Amino acid sequence: MENKQSIFFLGISLHVIVFAIILSNMVDSSYAGFWSNSLNLVFTSILLVVCIVNNFKMGSRGKQGKAWIFFTLAIALWFIAERIWTINELTNNDTWPSYADLFWLGGYGFYFMFGVMYLKFFASQITRKNILAISLIVLPVLIIVFYTTESQTDTFERILSASYPIADSLMLIPSILGIMLFFNGRVKFSLALLFFGMLSFVIADYGFLYFDSINEYYTGHLIDIPYLWAYAIFTGGIIGNLNLWSRIDKNKPFNDQDALR
Repeated sequence: MENKQSIFFLGISLHVIVFAIILSNMVDSSYAGFWSNSLNLVFTSILLVVCIVNNFKMGSRGKQGKAWIFFTLAIALWFIAERIWTINELTNNDTWPSYADLFWLGGYGFYFMFGVMYLKFFASQITRKNILAISLIVLPVLIIVFYTTESQTDTFERILSASYPIADSLMLIPSILGIMLFFNGRVKFSLALLFFGMLSFVIADYGFLYFDSINEYYTGHLIDIPYLWAYAIFTGGIIGNLNLWSRIDKNKPFNDQDALR
């Protein structure tokens, strides 16, 4: 049941995002900006609400309860960052860096803690070779991003600019590991969506860094599609979890649940 609800939500949401961004870009970039900001507000608001509901349903007990709190804190910080970004844009105050960067980076930290804490339940399924292989994939990607987004800025801006690709690369590690567990049949689809969502988020962020470095990015750019997809995918995962947790056997360990497979 949780898969059907998640797939139904994603089937509608992902198509709406694609059609809205592509069609509005065919008309004018200003329309694309309007639709991107509007869809961003809608999906981040829905996501934050379902995260809070999920936390109330899960509670804060145990490591999994704390992991979900970290996830919700990440979404809450990104929600605030989005609103600051939009306000700055609407008031023509596109200064960089801004307070939004503090919330963006803070959200990365909480998501990473969520990913690590969640994956600890499946530590026996993750080998050192898995971690090494993923690290060898992430490192070249990080180097390429640094090379393509290099800019001539002062020291502080250079450090802040470098922090985003570094943070994105760190997010790839738990995300890819979580996706591997899904394909190995260890976790449910709805839970895997939380890692697929981060993967989409990272891809979009890499794209943003590149297009912004060559002065081609604008709000509503096509690279916003995977960015908005990430929020929709996160939401689909949480919607699935709201049903999944009602079928958990509390007498079994978290990583030995039939409902998770």
